[in-house]
Amino acid sequence: MSARGAEPQLTLPLFKPAQHDFASFLPGANSEALLAVQAWSRGEGARIIHLRGGAASGKSHLLQAAIGAVAPAGARAMVVPLRELFPDGEQLLDDLDSVEMVALDDIDVCAGHAGWERRLFNLYNAIHASERRLLWSARAEPAFALPDLASRLKASLIYQLHELSDAEKATALRNRARERGLELPDAVVDFIMLRERRDMTTLVALLDELDAVALAQGRALTVPFVREVLAARKGVP
Repeated sequence: MSARGAEPQLTLPLFKPAQHDFASFLPGANSEALLAVQAWSRGEGARIIHLRGGAASGKSHLLQAAIGAVAPAGARAMVVPLRELFPDGEQLLDDLDSVEMVALDDIDVCAGHAGWERRLFNLYNAIHASERRLLWSARAEPAFALPDLASRLKASLIYQLHELSDAEKATALRNRARERGLELPDAVVDFIMLRERRDMTTLVALLDELDAVALAQGRALTVPFVREVLAARKGVP
């Protein structure tokens, strides 16, 4: 592990640019969690926060937003998507010893894996002792086999994130489109909400697709256009 004060030696898979910011996060029932994470990113409030919520609860959004807010201030900050990087092995956690503000997404994938759990425990202790900051998230309470790691997690400030209502998801979709300079009529939003899975991951991915196809074809986002895109995706002539 690198010495304190030295430049971090980070393996390539750890570089993960922020894709979301606080402005694009619609809190719904998660306002308290949002305020806590915003304070965390400013170096204020609780140093170690655990976010818990399902795949569409916005936890990854908040982690990326927090790291994105820290980065311009010059602190070493990084979000590590563990579900994605798990195949690379637990040794990747060794590269985080000189990162001042660490966000670990989906730590529950490490549960039951002794090497991962031991390194998570060591990383927590190192962060705690050096007064650095840690955000760690999970879809549900991780079933850690290492009791000391489980106790460290419970010692965090814990927020349970709640999924947005359908009306809030529609608002979030409109806001996301507006950020891209897109006009998303209410009729189109209603059409999408009635025909697609109503989780934000699916809705945002669909908006990405509609934006790309509309740009390529020089089309406006109308109900007939969206119907065509959805039909083409499903192989309907």
